[in-house]
Amino acid sequence: MAEPAGLQARKKLAAMHRIQNAALDLFDEHGFDAVTVEAVAEAAEASPRTVYRYFGTKEMLVIWDEEDEPAVSPIVEQLIGDDPIGALRRAMRGGFAALGEDELRLMRRRVRLIYSSPSLETALLLNASEKSHSIAAAVASARGDDFEAQVFVHALISGLIGAMRHWYLSGFATPLSELVDRALTVLEHGFSPPER
Repeated sequence: MAEPAGLQARKKLAAMHRIQNAALDLFDEHGFDAVTVEAVAEAAEASPRTVYRYFGTKEMLVIWDEEDEPAVSPIVEQLIGDDPIGALRRAMRGGFAALGEDELRLMRRRVRLIYSSPSLETALLLNASEKSHSIAAAVASARGDDFEAQVFVHALISGLIGAMRHWYLSGFATPLSELVDRALTVLEHGFSPPER
């Protein structure tokens, strides 16, 4: 008898978390470049084929986030109304407020690895570009303007990556939620006047 779709999705998600955690342990210990997908698979008690089927590339073992799973990004819903920045700000504040310390620790761990490896940073930017294309297409379909949707979504995603990079470079000193809020303000209002 086939398992219900909901149970299958939960099992897949649990397996992806298990594999990602095993990969992060190995990358932290040996460095990203020194670890093979086969070693990750063995540590996670999975086959290399399963790792590739779930993640596609070795880089995605670090970059992947559970938020990537829905076919349509949850960001789209915030971007199709009259106040996209305000809606996104409210949604992201709620999302950050719901994060536990374990989830924040995992986020810091992944971000540290991404910005310690040029190949991971490059993969993050390529992944962000692909995400931006699909989000922009959905927003354009709802709002009816492809050019504005493309420019706005690409600027938004790049701004969020800029906030995340600053978070890493500042040693995670300022909460990411504050930096994301500031990034949204810059996108909404532009640069603040220079200090005299």
